[in-house]
Amino acid sequence: MPTPLPTATRTIQRLDDHTVGKIAAGEVVERPASVVKELLENALDAGADRVTVELASGGRELIQVTDDGAGIPADELPTAIERHTTSKLQRFNDLANLHSYGFRGEALASIAAVSDLQIISRTPESSHGAKIRIRHGSAGSPEPVAAAPGTTISVRDLFTNVPARRKFLRRDSTEAAHVQRTVTACALASPSVRFTLINDGKTVLTTDGSGDLGNTMVGILGADIAAQMVPIVSSPDLDDDDPERPRITVDGYIGLPTVTRGNRQQMYVTVNRRWIDHRPLGFAIEQAYHSLIMAGRFPVVVLDITVPPERVDVNVHPTKREVRFSDERLVFKVLQRAVRETLMVYAADQPVPQVTHSPMSRETAQRRMSLANPARVPFSRNEDRTNHLRPPEPPAGPASDTEPPAPHERESGQSTSDIPVLRVLGQVGGNYIIAEGPDGMYLIDQHAAHERVLYERLLAQYHSGNLDQQTMLDAVIVELTPEQQATLDACRDDVLGLGFRIDDFGGGSVAVRAIPAVMRGKDVAETLSRILDEIAAGGRGDSVVDSLVISAACHSSIRSGQTLTLPEMRELIVQLERCSSPRACGHGRPTMLLMSQEDLAREFERR
Repeated sequence: MPTPLPTATRTIQRLDDHTVGKIAAGEVVERPASVVKELLENALDAGADRVTVELASGGRELIQVTDDGAGIPADELPTAIERHTTSKLQRFNDLANLHSYGFRGEALASIAAVSDLQIISRTPESSHGAKIRIRHGSAGSPEPVAAAPGTTISVRDLFTNVPARRKFLRRDSTEAAHVQRTVTACALASPSVRFTLINDGKTVLTTDGSGDLGNTMVGILGADIAAQMVPIVSSPDLDDDDPERPRITVDGYIGLPTVTRGNRQQMYVTVNRRWIDHRPLGFAIEQAYHSLIMAGRFPVVVLDITVPPERVDVNVHPTKREVRFSDERLVFKVLQRAVRETLMVYAADQPVPQVTHSPMSRETAQRRMSLANPARVPFSRNEDRTNHLRPPEPPAGPASDTEPPAPHERESGQSTSDIPVLRVLGQVGGNYIIAEGPDGMYLIDQHAAHERVLYERLLAQYHSGNLDQQTMLDAVIVELTPEQQATLDACRDDVLGLGFRIDDFGGGSVAVRAIPAVMRGKDVAETLSRILDEIAAGGRGDSVVDSLVISAACHSSIRSGQTLTLPEMRELIVQLERCSSPRACGHGRPTMLLMSQEDLAREFERR
């Protein structure tokens, strides 16, 4: 049994101010990045045009933030370091119309309680500045000092008086990385402010403060990433039908599906220019990229959501990183639609993923990379592509499940998507189709490609109501588990909207009397069971309908290992060329890879 507390410690007592300060500081100051965030927000609230952040030992030994803002009058310095003192609001109701970053009046007091803090500040009207130093909560008196207009706050020996907290700090490089992400987020939210981050004497980040978000992204994310970012084309107004709903807009840039990351560290979202952590908003963005990027990969975005101040509660957590919306569903919907519509506009600009690995040794590959680039082998546009792309008669295999394109489209040899016209050469391993394009050799995953074709076809049929349905001569009786039955009951209308006709048969069974035409030849019982299992597990789409379509397309498409004839392969490629987003299947896996003419020539040592 645990040892009981001594009687004396069980007596209710008032904690001393130093203990209260240390405990309260733990809510606001979690690590060096927390200190930087609070000080940056104070600098921005002071109207700074330039902000410099300096670190030593990842912020453990020194954090210094210098700005050219409005400064703090000398006689207000002692008040500024007390708890619950602020110039941002005077009464609680002011929170309903808050336009500043800070408002709690806890940051400086919390930082001072766990560090050696020094503030040097000067207002533009003063001829000199003032300095005050607070050692672990014990403050001295202000002293006059020479200083430029603005404020410099130095935080030394963070957590030295709270050893338990200090020992939980990570390596200096890890803490510095957290600080850099904080500075990055603030810089992207305020592109008109020039930010500089110096770590152990080395400048690691700088922005020009021009007010152009594109320039800021180049300075932070790099030119290569910034070149693959596109602006939000429009912010859908979803409140026209209800004047009582708030006006919500989305601005910023999103990365094309060609640029992804293995984590969410480059998804920067602000609400009214305040950097936040809000998992539902991140989920809305990820769902907008659904079927365009691979599962487990995350986009790069820099977005600001504008919400009327009275419709968002920023007083949720001491760190102010969490917010609460009066209508979270509406914000979710506006954000998701803005991102998705932008992606649909720019979807044609994304290139096919290229094969970049080499089977050779590193030394040989490096030697060959130094060779001059080989000339591109041109693709003859005068070649008779009709013979390659159109079989003499509809194939009898799985690819014929799809509706053939219109004659004028087939004869022109032109595709409606941005992928080039491809000439089918053959099949590898019963999984991949080899095709030649104007820029090299394409490997097409036949299952993923057919899944994309069926996904778009089923989705179009669902929304148009023009179903391509296959009526069963004899109803197929399918036994469902209780969970499958509950899932079917919950989304029965959507299931029927895809072309199924299902009647209850009793005893936990259903009678399937019609199926979507793309499913003909499949095991109806197995396919329906798999679809319901996937929906019960949460699905892979951004809605129940989308999840149903993805699952139905996946389980109805050509399987890996299935041998196709040349006419079947050609017909499948024609259908893929007609898709609006042909580069990925419904699950986000790529449908094709490209090995360019340069790559081929380099592998064979051709100059």
